[in-house]
Amino acid sequence: VDWFTKTIIPGVQDGLKALGKTTEPPIVLRAHDTDAPRVMKSALPLYKNLYTMAKYNGEALTTYTPRGKWAELHRSLSRIGTVHVENVHILANLEPFRYGSADFIQKSVQAMHNVYEANGLHLYPQASYWDWPYTADKAEKRLFQLDRDWIWYKTWARYAWNSKRERPAEINYWGNQLAEKYGLPLDKGKDVLEAYEQTGEISPKLLRRYGITDGNRQTLTLGMLMTQLINPFRYGLFTLMYESEAPEGEMIIEYAEKDWNRQQHIGETPVKVADEVVVHGQKAVEAIERAAASVTQNKEEFGRLRNDVHCQDAMANFYAEKAQAALAALRFKYSNDVRDLEKALPHLEKSVSHYAKLVALTKDTYLYANSMQTQQRKIPMRGVNGTYKTWTEMLPVYEKELKTFKHKIDSLKTHTSQVAKQLVVLQPAEVTLQGPQTEWFSVLKGQATFSDTAAVISGIAPELQALKGIKLAKNQLQSQRTTLTFTTQEPVKLLVGFFNEKKASYLPTPELETDASANDYGQAEIKISNAVLVNGFPPANVHAYSFGAGTHTLNLGKGACLLLGFVKGNQTIPIFDAGMAGNKKNIDWLFE
Repeated sequence: VDWFTKTIIPGVQDGLKALGKTTEPPIVLRAHDTDAPRVMKSALPLYKNLYTMAKYNGEALTTYTPRGKWAELHRSLSRIGTVHVENVHILANLEPFRYGSADFIQKSVQAMHNVYEANGLHLYPQASYWDWPYTADKAEKRLFQLDRDWIWYKTWARYAWNSKRERPAEINYWGNQLAEKYGLPLDKGKDVLEAYEQTGEISPKLLRRYGITDGNRQTLTLGMLMTQLINPFRYGLFTLMYESEAPEGEMIIEYAEKDWNRQQHIGETPVKVADEVVVHGQKAVEAIERAAASVTQNKEEFGRLRNDVHCQDAMANFYAEKAQAALAALRFKYSNDVRDLEKALPHLEKSVSHYAKLVALTKDTYLYANSMQTQQRKIPMRGVNGTYKTWTEMLPVYEKELKTFKHKIDSLKTHTSQVAKQLVVLQPAEVTLQGPQTEWFSVLKGQATFSDTAAVISGIAPELQALKGIKLAKNQLQSQRTTLTFTTQEPVKLLVGFFNEKKASYLPTPELETDASANDYGQAEIKISNAVLVNGFPPANVHAYSFGAGTHTLNLGKGACLLLGFVKGNQTIPIFDAGMAGNKKNIDWLFE
């Protein structure tokens, strides 16, 4: 509030005064990482020409039926009485393939009006935002986004101007546009439109039913690991995507649990999406092939579009098979019957085969899958130093995953029980704490974690029991921002326990979707899930903050958390679910 009302607005007003102007230019308040309704309440008495803006489907395109808390936020901003703008942002689940579903886009604009009650559009490039103005296509001369993705810009512009157009007329309109583009008769132009619209359903459905996040830390088109499908919370699941940016339905883990308990399924299920995306891919391929022989102009670009359709068909089949494999593997979590794993195996094998086809289709046609090529990208693999940005790089990962799974099945069939995982006890590191003044506590069952409450540890992952935690007052943690200053002679990691519940009194979990600094110390990922139980609190997940030798000051923010102590920087922290929440056994080990 203060930044907007005491810096931004006065700065604009000073500029107007210096220019001798009185007409207020619009100032746009983006709701991406602020309490926009609260800011607007304070700002409107000072400045009238204010616009608000919020992301339509996060940093993706997932649905034209938005709902839940995110829809409520948009409506609350729209009802302030100023212009509310919909931001179609980044499109991390679409890149790098071409997207031109007039039907999906028209329905999305209608949702902006009818569900969000908005009246403005801010449109991002369809792909390769971070490589503007170029596309990801591997061509003799780099292609420009405005040329390649003309239909993306034209569809949004057409429906932003008027979204209430009759569908039959729109099919004719876009059929003609595509017929002119590729020198086709109208019926073949409509076939190209059909290919666009069938593929236009694939990525939105896949992300909203299988994905980890709507943010650009996930590159959907590169695929997902089995552990990301069967244990999404380990990877920082952004639940708002399922609650607001998807139709009502079930995640893979929810479906598996309901299936085991013989409960009724609701809405859009993982199985339904698996079946549907395969059909979408098949219909798209059939449609583009019907048009192919009749193309008389822009043949090179048509060839690239045609290849994209086949790419998305292969991707759809990859995900469909992998989702089925995940569901079968999750059944083993409840049944302990190796036959369930054997049912998963052929699905996983087929998924790798489809991915190999995707590699063949992209190897000579694309420079990369995602334009953000930094360590901020986490799913399916961390993009450190520009790595894991192509399908060729990812194929060995999926092949290894399959090989590991086969080996684990063989081991289970040979032995009556799983070989016990070797315990890796994390060893504490020596640091000198300059502030705040506090005391240390042993991270053991029965030990108090806060200096001003009687709450004690009631459950702890054995890996953590050698550590020395930092004991602060819960009231202090909740009432003011926590700052730690310390000196270390060697690289260290600080382990912090975040309570597994969103509540104003708890320190928020690092979340890249809303905080760009959430991985400055490598802390974004959960290392040990459900690692600590403290009486009267939800289970805590452990994250690790990495530091080099020297003196450091860490600002954690406001909210209760567990400061579990420092470990040596070269220690590998195992990633797993400790199960302190009483949840069923973890099966990530089957694939790692």
